[in-house]
Amino acid sequence: MKEKQKENASKTALKFIEKGMVVGLGSGSTAEIFVKLLAEKNKKESLDLTCVATSNKTAGLAIDSGLKVVSFDSVEKIDLAVDGADQVNKKKELLKGNGAYAFLKEKKIDYKAEKFIVIVDESKIVKELTGEILIEVEPAEIIEILRKLSEKFDAEVVQVSEKCMPLETENKNYVISMQLHSPIKNPKEMEKKLDLIKGIKANGIFTRECTVIIGTGKGTKTM
Repeated sequence: MKEKQKENASKTALKFIEKGMVVGLGSGSTAEIFVKLLAEKNKKESLDLTCVATSNKTAGLAIDSGLKVVSFDSVEKIDLAVDGADQVNKKKELLKGNGAYAFLKEKKIDYKAEKFIVIVDESKIVKELTGEILIEVEPAEIIEILRKLSEKFDAEVVQVSEKCMPLETENKNYVISMQLHSPIKNPKEMEKKLDLIKGIKANGIFTRECTVIIGTGKGTKTM
């Protein structure tokens, strides 16, 4: 059921694609479905799209599917970014990063895009953002960051279980999981406060304006 919902959301997102666009490609299972469908549309309609990817995995999938992929630094603007999310509340605020751990590049691309579209299945819609916030940090600052976060939250370094070593992102940074004891009252404020802590490169709260497409079994709903 979820796969059908993800596919329906991805198909609706394709309606926003126009010829010659620079498109930001998200990471995660729903974004991967979108990438494959986008490649088919690009080839069939000769759209001449240029893409920037939020992770090496997404970039590889896009290239293998026939899309033109360039680096983030090589584009002056991004017309449209399409990405998934782990949680979406009624204000269209998001929690991202669980699984792919690509939220640093996601945040760069999604926030630079002129239009940001979020594609999710129905299970990702929540009343309030809660559970955990993922934070990408510079390794040299991790001890001090953990000390600061642990004053109010349960914070721990995400580890690669089979190696008992810190998970290293594509950007050679580490990831901290900050467990929440209650729902986030003001996601926008918390996002800004976390960004001000020295050594934090990005956090998994996304609060920029976006259009949310929710896949259902029969079609989609839009927030």
